[in-house]
Amino acid sequence: MQPFNSNTPKRITGAIIDLDGTILDTMEQWDTLGLQYLQERHIEPKQDFLDRIGTMTLRQSAEVFHQEYGVQEDVSEIIRELVERLRFLYANEARIKPGALDTLRLLKRGGVDIALATATSNELARDGLRRNGALKFFDGIFSCRDSEIKESKTSPKIFEYARRFLGSALNETIVIEDALYAIETAKKAGYFVIAIEDRSERTRKESIQAIADVYVNDHAELCDWLKENLRE
Repeated sequence: MQPFNSNTPKRITGAIIDLDGTILDTMEQWDTLGLQYLQERHIEPKQDFLDRIGTMTLRQSAEVFHQEYGVQEDVSEIIRELVERLRFLYANEARIKPGALDTLRLLKRGGVDIALATATSNELARDGLRRNGALKFFDGIFSCRDSEIKESKTSPKIFEYARRFLGSALNETIVIEDALYAIETAKKAGYFVIAIEDRSERTRKESIQAIADVYVNDHAELCDWLKENLRE
């Protein structure tokens, strides 16, 4: 864990938390979803495939498959098939990251309202959280795919929407994320950001550490930080 940060909020009333790679250990499946889809069609992905797809919505990914990789199905059919695969994943296979429930319990015990901000659809996010006993901790669930948002985390819109729902001041709201691009967005929007390590982002670890206010290796370290900084 990084050393004490002088910018640490004096009071924390709201937490906006990512899903995949932060609460659920699902980033590996996300990374392989598109690869498998193309490889099943005997299409070899380009070298930068994972880096590009990682910041895209499902529709944007489907458009890349159709336009750049020559997949014959139209975009809506590609999305339908990918969603079916994801539906099975979240309802039957998604696992919670070790210690994530402890993090959520600590936040609630400290009187912190919690919102989920995810690129995954609202329905799938709820399925994955429900399967792992975590849904009850969230006051609000927000997806980049929601009709009110419709923007990826390269835009701060989802963070702002979630914070307005929580009713917490900017300087009393923390964002907990694993992905570099989302961390960059949240920091530029003025949030205090805690980055949690995930295997999918290890090649970007140094960049994340340079941007985030706090970097933790796992939920055990995150819980230690919360115990020091939450008023119970």
